[in-house]
This record gives sequence, structure tokens and C-alpha cells, in this order.
Amino acid sequence: MGDRMYFYQLYGMVVKSNIEFPQLLAIEESTSVDNDCDLTIELRDSNSLSEEYADIIKKGGKDKITDNSVWFRNQVGDFLIETVDNRSRMLCEKFEDVPDSVIRSFFLGNCIAVAMTQRNKIVLHGSSILIGDSTVLVCGNSGSGKSTTSMALIDSGARLMADDISVIDIEFEDGMAYAYPAFPEQKVCRDAAVNRGLDLNELTYIDEDRDKFSYLRSDIFVCEKRKVDTLIIINSILQGAADDEFENGIRIKEISGADKVNAITDMFFLKWLYGKGFELRPNEMLKCFSLANQIRVFEVTRENGLDTRKEIIDRIFERIIY
Repeated sequence: MGDRMYFYQLYGMVVKSNIEFPQLLAIEESTSVDNDCDLTIELRDSNSLSEEYADIIKKGGKDKITDNSVWFRNQVGDFLIETVDNRSRMLCEKFEDVPDSVIRSFFLGNCIAVAMTQRNKIVLHGSSILIGDSTVLVCGNSGSGKSTTSMALIDSGARLMADDISVIDIEFEDGMAYAYPAFPEQKVCRDAAVNRGLDLNELTYIDEDRDKFSYLRSDIFVCEKRKVDTLIIINSILQGAADDEFENGIRIKEISGADKVNAITDMFFLKWLYGKGFELRPNEMLKCFSLANQIRVFEVTRENGLDTRKEIIDRIFERIIY
């Protein structure tokens, strides 16, 4: 890797990296910025991680999780994410012939989600968007339709704060829950890009497993933190399984009471890691309670096989955003 360092803003942090991220918000390099970095990202060519975790690798293991560090190996290389004294670093030693664009995708996916969780933030699987003066989190499991819903809301005038990974924290000064801006990029699958009339040759291919592209949205990006108002959880059911509560293929329910906390924790981006080394810490749980007390939570369930995009957007604006 070269000696040049790049500096960015990401989820309210100052980031220093030896690999360039064209999609991130750059900040001017200075001595004070260098000293105040919250997160360091490093891509290197050595094999020190594979040597350090050689015993685990020999036994077929692919990860090790401790209180403040996560190491994992996947198809592109070895990764280490650790946070000590509120300083985080993400390190990758990539395998031969892996393009940097793929490494960037992993850094800004699972790696950043791990780092933010280590920093005791609430990390949800979904987008943060601004609709008028309301900050709305649109969350859901993979394949639920959350990305399609977020994009449809943006097409209806909403602005983007974060795509796929939403980071929320409770500010000490005022006790309010804020969503933090990520970077002006949306991930779109091939079909969605084609349907929108986007030129695939002008997009960056980022995900071979799920066939996704990077769609830069600097024109509608919100770069300051915003107080969270609403969480919308997108679910889906099999076609023909809808009951009388469904209207035109969708059902909207407001969630209240203790169920709001369960709905929030069920949308954790790293839910699959809890019980595998990650634990829900008391401070993190208190933040979830605080978030639940401050926002409205809705469940939007759609029937698969039907084009419900317009119906969902119309109902969101009629019932949820008013």
C-alpha cells in the first residue's frame, strides 16, 4: 500500500485510511484531524493476521470474537476490527487478485457495523432518510423490500442519510436519539437499476454475491445528524397468505409498548452475531429503551408477487408521515 493517507467523515466520526473511498465525504488533512481520528482503516499486503490466527484456521475456524475485537476470514481476505479507549481500527489483509472495490464494500458493510457496535451505538439494518422535517428509519431483513421502499420514498422527495446501515445514538447533552449520516451512496440490484433506466456502465459493481451496484446520490444527501422520529419495518408474506387486515396487498400496524424495544433489537444489523460472542450490553439496552420511548414504530407487511410500491408509499404518507 502507498504512504498517502485519506481523511473522511462517517457516522459522526473522523476517519483516516490508507485506501481511498470515492463515495465517502472527504475532509481536509491537518495535524489536528490526524490526532483526533476516531477510526483508522488499513489495507495491507502482509500475512500477519493469518499467522496470528493460524491455529483457528487449521481447525476450520473463520472467526474469533472477544470483548473489543472481531477477526474473521472470508473469500476476499482476513479482517480485524477492534475498539480500545474509544479508538477503532479496521484492518484487512486481502487475498491475491482481489480488487480494492470489493474490499471497500466489506469495510463499509459488516466491518463498519462491527466497529459502531463496539462503540456502543445502535446499528440497524436499513436506511435513514429525511422526509420533510421527519427523520425516518426504513428497516427490514434481506429481501423484505426495504431498499425498494426507501428508493420509492426518495423518488417521492425524501433525502438520503444512510443506506442499508443506520447508526443511532443517544446524545448525552440532551438525551435525544439521533441518526448519523453515512455517505451519499445507495446499493441497487441489477433489476432495480435497469428498471430505473440507469446506465450500468456508469455504476460501480460492488457485490458479486447479490449482484449489486453503487449508485452515488450526492444530490440528495443530508450530511448532518438528525433527531429520529419514526421507524418503519418492512416485512413480506407469501402471495395468497394475506388476511382481512390487508388492503390492496399491504397491512400497516403501529407497534406500541414493550414490543417497540423488541422491534428495534430485531432489526440489529449484526443480529446473527449475538450469542456468538456479541452480547447485548446494559448500556446498549438502555439506549434501545430510550429510542423506543422517543419514536413511533410501524410494521408494514406486503404480499409477495404483487406490485405494492405505490400503495405502500401512498399509505406511508397518509398514515405515518403527516
